[in-house]
Formats: sequence, structure tokens, C-alpha cells
Amino acid sequence: MNAKKWYASKTIWTNVAALAAVGAQAAVGNSVMDPALQAALLAVTNTALRLFTSERVA
Repeated sequence: MNAKKWYASKTIWTNVAALAAVGAQAAVGNSVMDPALQAALLAVTNTALRLFTSERVA
């Protein structure tokens, strides 16, 4: 099975964006939405991306 470079992974970039959003909210001291909802949305998004993933990350 072929492997793709880590920077081509949509799952990794989704998690990087989520981390940046959480960091921005923490820096500002204001939450855009409930943290539990954010975690649930990220879990659903990661699961959906994993379902469509056919290559491993190298």
C-alpha cells in the first residue's frame, strides 16, 4: 500500500485547525461554542475523514 506524506493528510490538517481554533479562543478568553460541542464535532469529522481514507501516512 502506498503512503502519502503527512502534510497531504486532511485529518492532520483538520486537527491542526481545531488546535489553532482552541488556542485562539483560549488566548482571547472567549469561547465561540460549548467545548463539549466542539469536541463532538471534531470527533465526527475525524471519523468521517477516516472512513474515506485509503492510504496510510508516512
